[in-house]
Amino acid sequence: MLTSRHAFALSTALFATLPAALLACATVPSSPDDDDLPVVPAAATTSPVVASKDSFADPGVFLQGSTFYAFATGLGLLQATSGSAGGRWSTPADVFERSSVPAWVNLSKPVWAPDMIQAANGDYVVYFSAALNASAGTPPASEKPAGDARCIGSARSKNATGRFAIDPRPVVCLPGYGALDDMTADPADRQRGQGVIDASPRQVTSDNETQLFLVFKTQGPAPSTIRMLQLSNQNGSSVLVKSHQLVRSTGNTFNDTVEAPSLVQHGSWFVLFVAHGNWESCEYSTQWYKSQHIWSWSNAPTALLTHAGTKICGPGGADVTGSQVSGQNRIFLHGWIDKNGAAAGSPTGATRGLYAAVLTWGADGFTPHVGEFLTH
Repeated sequence: MLTSRHAFALSTALFATLPAALLACATVPSSPDDDDLPVVPAAATTSPVVASKDSFADPGVFLQGSTFYAFATGLGLLQATSGSAGGRWSTPADVFERSSVPAWVNLSKPVWAPDMIQAANGDYVVYFSAALNASAGTPPASEKPAGDARCIGSARSKNATGRFAIDPRPVVCLPGYGALDDMTADPADRQRGQGVIDASPRQVTSDNETQLFLVFKTQGPAPSTIRMLQLSNQNGSSVLVKSHQLVRSTGNTFNDTVEAPSLVQHGSWFVLFVAHGNWESCEYSTQWYKSQHIWSWSNAPTALLTHAGTKICGPGGADVTGSQVSGQNRIFLHGWIDKNGAAAGSPTGATRGLYAAVLTWGADGFTPHVGEFLTH
């Protein structure tokens, strides 16, 4: 039984060809509409029910022992806990330590899509996207930050419930802000001057050694890209391999966006879950990619959760954890709900609530199947 969303086995062979694989990271992308994608039959086998009626956009969930720790987008570092994926969930509360905030971080705007792991040194480390204080750095003229640019930071605590003190340097940011990774080693298709969001950590195991990866999205109208770097599992912050592009969108509209990545390893396969489309639409959805090498992906997504298939308005932002039930995982996502917790007919006047469901895998080892939706 998995005890964390971040702990999965990884064969040594997958790392043996890392340098060659990095050269193959550039892919020939496509960005089809969900209606054109293959869809897993009967993806959702029961009518979805909401696990929490609180505002819970972009859930990032960590399971340790018998407790789920969930983070959400909002003002501050919002965390809720529960002994069950379906709740009852505590009311999200800010767990940032605000006595020392680095100059690059602007906490007057919401913190986006936090997520947590526990590093080998015992620290609980949360990765988050914060609005960039552009005056805190000296970027080159070609990298002048866009008005909405964000950077990915880390914050740590000795306790899973915080409070979490922000590390001085950003993990990923534009050049000129002292980031551990400024994305200049392999810029690929990222837009200059655009920031980064949706940080999602994953710990995998190779020859009894735990390795830590961080996937994230680059901002910008077109294309949006998903990138990944390798961090030290000892402290959760030192960069071992700088970021490279995994997949990208190619459309020229907001409806072609790919974002909110969540990486899972099952057997010899890796599965990358992403959100697709306009988050302010009921047609926002969850797709997945598959690969047998963690650094090399093709742009051939499959639709998993759609408005038409689930009746959830905008089923996206998915994150996968381990489970307290052997042979199962849990998938968490958000969807637009009304004040009664029912699926909204549109995002207008609605809020994004938390859904949780059983996730299992097909006989092929890589096809995800969404089963029963969970509630208290």
